[in-house]
Amino acid sequence: MKINDKIRLLREEHLLSQEQMAEKMHLSTNSYGKIERGETKLTLNKLEQIADIFDLDVVELIQNCDEKNISYQVNHYGSNIFSTASNIKDILNENEKLSLIIAHKDETIQQLQEEIKLLKEMLSFLKVA
Repeated sequence: MKINDKIRLLREEHLLSQEQMAEKMHLSTNSYGKIERGETKLTLNKLEQIADIFDLDVVELIQNCDEKNISYQVNHYGSNIFSTASNIKDILNENEKLSLIIAHKDETIQQLQEEIKLLKEMLSFLKVA
C-alpha cells in the first residue's frame, strides 16, 4: 500500500474531511489533496503532523507502505542535511544513526558539564589558597 492511500484510509476511518485535515495541518485543501493523490513528496515534518492527528507514531504510519519518496531534513551540529530516502527502511536506518549521534552528543555534554564543575571547584580552591 502506498503512504498516500494509507493516509486517505485513515482520514476516512476517523471521519475527517480533506478540509478538516488541511486545517489541522495548516495547509490549503488543494495542498492536502495533493498528499492524498501522491502528487507531492512527504517530508518527515508532514508525516509527523499526520501521525499526530491520528494519534500514531510516524513508524506506525509508514509501516507496511512501499513509498519511494519521503524527504527528510535534519539539522546536525549546525549543518542542514537534506536527503530523499529511496525507501522506508532507509529512513528508519537514518533515524537509528541520528539517534545514536544524539545520544553521543548528550553524553559529551554531560561529560563537559562535569569537567566545568570540577574546574570551578579547582578555581575556588585556588582562590582560597
